[in-house]
Amino acid sequence: MKGGEAMKPLRSLTALLLCLLLLLSFAGGALAAGTPTAFNLPVRIDGADGSVRAYEDAYPGSLYLSLTDLSVLLRNTGKSFRIVLDAGSNTFRVTTGQGPAANAGRANGSYADAVSLALSRNKLLVNDRERRYYTFRSGNELYMSLADVQLMLDMSAEYEDGVLCFHTDRRFAPDVPALADEGYFEMFNSVLVGDAATGEVLFSVASGRPAPVASLSKLMTYLLVAEALQAGQIHADDTVIISAEAARISRSEDGTIRMGAKAGYPLMELVGAMLLASSNEAAQALAEHVAGDAESFVAMMNERAAQLGLRFTHYYTPSGLPSYSRSASGMNAKLQNQMSAVDLFRLSQYILNYFPEVTEITSKQMGKFEKLNFETYNSNPLVFNMEGVSGLKTGSTNKAGSCLVASLPVTVGQQTHTLVAVVLGAEHPGVRGQATEMLLRWARDYYTAHGFSG
Repeated sequence: MKGGEAMKPLRSLTALLLCLLLLLSFAGGALAAGTPTAFNLPVRIDGADGSVRAYEDAYPGSLYLSLTDLSVLLRNTGKSFRIVLDAGSNTFRVTTGQGPAANAGRANGSYADAVSLALSRNKLLVNDRERRYYTFRSGNELYMSLADVQLMLDMSAEYEDGVLCFHTDRRFAPDVPALADEGYFEMFNSVLVGDAATGEVLFSVASGRPAPVASLSKLMTYLLVAEALQAGQIHADDTVIISAEAARISRSEDGTIRMGAKAGYPLMELVGAMLLASSNEAAQALAEHVAGDAESFVAMMNERAAQLGLRFTHYYTPSGLPSYSRSASGMNAKLQNQMSAVDLFRLSQYILNYFPEVTEITSKQMGKFEKLNFETYNSNPLVFNMEGVSGLKTGSTNKAGSCLVASLPVTVGQQTHTLVAVVLGAEHPGVRGQATEMLLRWARDYYTAHGFSG
């Protein structure tokens, strides 16, 4: 793990972590049980003082800011933007480089009315490009987490003497090793970021610790399908017949696409649905098509993991759904696919190096599958939120938490390498996206400054 040689000054989120307790002194009644209350947060924009309405969601440090108020304070700066609600489409539109809308912003008023807020993916377009952040909405107002504000506007923030200061001339450059020193990554099961071209691991925390990985298991399912296609054992124009088990999964709460037993669907549509929408029934059907039955396919998964040197990996299902068994005493066992972050990095590295065409699917924001009669968003938020992200896969169960493996091609000089970040065990998908994007940004900045190894 590299760390100390890169970006030594504490910046941005590190400074914020050190000042969470200071924030509470300004929040006042913001932590009212079950009903967050708006409060005025002192801010400083390039040395000019003001305030924005803010909410503190459930626990210290989860700070959400009014984008309307922030747009007023950022007018006439290099980070100016306008936010308006398109009532017809129920979409918030952010346009950078423009001043705030007329009559926008009440940053210096007192707005402490209690409201009921739900964290969700409110429809948001930034310069007509969709972004998939988790935000709070209160009427016509949108509140975004401080971390996502910095990611969206590429602008740094830090606390100075208890005041949240934004610096419009400083791009957002998280100091990942410093964040690790302050305990930021302890909230995850493990994290890792490295270079898939060389295998270099640039930064990791607990990367050898096995953990449930849910639908990240589908990366191995994809590899075995791709290798079977390469070997001519199956063909891209095959029609895959849906088994009773795959149909059952499709009708369950874990299903995505309703499929009838004995129905036939194009193999490549099932591959796309498995990768983009994380379709469990598609993974089941593909496994049966390759190996004859799911049990034989799972044996192939574990054998291939051993061949690739994935030391902390064990699979029970081709989809990542738990496997249930009942003992003679009637007690149920719930077994979940396990991998480590370093194993996921090595698996992703292998796929990207030998089957780079996977990113032709995983880089898409939307997928439309005619024979399946199904359209879907890519479940990976970073293909919306970070320019250039090419994949790879999300996963979540109650035990696995929210997991993500993301890939980003980076060009330095005449070389283009793909970076891979792994985040396992986030408590919320919004936090998963933030942490993964910070890892990729930091690694991209490091390699841009220092060049690639080897």
